[in-house]
Amino acid sequence: MTGAGRFRRQRRLFLSVAIDTFGSGVFLPLSLLFFVTVQHFPAAAAGTAVTVGSLASFAVVPLCGRLVQAAGPKTCLLVGNVLTALGYGLFFATGNLATVAAATFLVTAADRLYGAAWPTLVARFAEPEELTEWFSAVTVLKTTSLGVGTLGATALMALAGGDGLRVALAVNSASSLLAAVLLLGVTVPAAERPGPRAARSNTRAALGDRRFLSLVASQTLLSAAWLIPTVAFPVYLVESLHQAPYWPTVVVAVRYATATTLQMRISRRLSGWSRSRVLRLSIGAVAAAIALTAAISTAPHRLQGPLAVLVAAILALAELASKPTAAAAAVTMAPKGDEGPYMSLFQLTWTVSYAVGPAVIGLGLQNPPLLWTALFLCVAASALAHRLRAPLRQPAPPSPAPHPPVEVRSTHLGCGAGDLDQEAESQRPAPGAAGRRSP
Repeated sequence: MTGAGRFRRQRRLFLSVAIDTFGSGVFLPLSLLFFVTVQHFPAAAAGTAVTVGSLASFAVVPLCGRLVQAAGPKTCLLVGNVLTALGYGLFFATGNLATVAAATFLVTAADRLYGAAWPTLVARFAEPEELTEWFSAVTVLKTTSLGVGTLGATALMALAGGDGLRVALAVNSASSLLAAVLLLGVTVPAAERPGPRAARSNTRAALGDRRFLSLVASQTLLSAAWLIPTVAFPVYLVESLHQAPYWPTVVVAVRYATATTLQMRISRRLSGWSRSRVLRLSIGAVAAAIALTAAISTAPHRLQGPLAVLVAAILALAELASKPTAAAAAVTMAPKGDEGPYMSLFQLTWTVSYAVGPAVIGLGLQNPPLLWTALFLCVAASALAHRLRAPLRQPAPPSPAPHPPVEVRSTHLGCGAGDLDQEAESQRPAPGAAGRRSP
């Protein structure tokens, strides 16, 4: 069956994702405003409590991997949806900063569980060669739903003020429960488990997988750049460059429009490329975008807004190329049928930047050149981590004289371009030995 046919058969699954993401889009842009306007906490104190709760949730990442192993990805997605609804419901009852941190912890811990379970669920449905297409399709769906939800949040706030914030929070909680109900009707193929005597995967094993850890490090460092259009530019353009207030809206709109309209087209165009090549080019595009960002302040005032829009478009293209590709590579590296611990760590590639990025960028904008330099160094470190993901070169084993050179190269772990797909396969034991995924 083709990938498109599989998508059509999983309408309930995709509808669950769309509804859940729509609810997040309705409330997340207003979450801090809810604590300030409705619950009457000082902005700085509420922001600190939210940050503390978010950072504390990273402690449950290893537990999430074990839960996915024990209960399966579908059950964990259901539990994640229910915990999310409960956590957002507790927002109404936050009477002090400790309860704000506790409610935020519950919501973000549910996110950590969802982040570990979702790629594992995709691995049950998709053939190895379809993984990038699946992750691309979900990215389009989430981006669209998030954008529509954010527009709804803006409308609610404009029309109803504080009451609109309460409605947005209620809609978000209800959307999580509805997403869980839809998941109940999804049938998940059984996993191909390792043999009963084979060691199960765990967080320590994932941390010891140098190729996988290099991928996680590279993508985590790269993800700092994704915050430039949505977090840095709104303040930088208006406060530092004194641009018209509509420019941040244009920048964000271009970022979402590019991702929504071009994701599948770019994914199909890159389908014949190696994953390593796609990730290398994405890192290069991000480096070019940051260099252009640093030059915006030296451009004529009338060109600064359009240049920021161009940066947003370049970053969106790099993001929509790298994210699905990296997710597919991570699933391929994980033990087949036992992906939970690997995927629980892989979610760090997007959660770390969104947890600490806003605070870092807020401080960095006091000295924009220093901020852009720091982000460029993050991208340089991302490129280095990507380069280090190749196995150490080893001497080729001796071969009989009649064998042509290509046969010798095919047994050499470190030769050639070092494509992620080939590397993953070259180090993967035979099926049944350790449960690794075949290409």
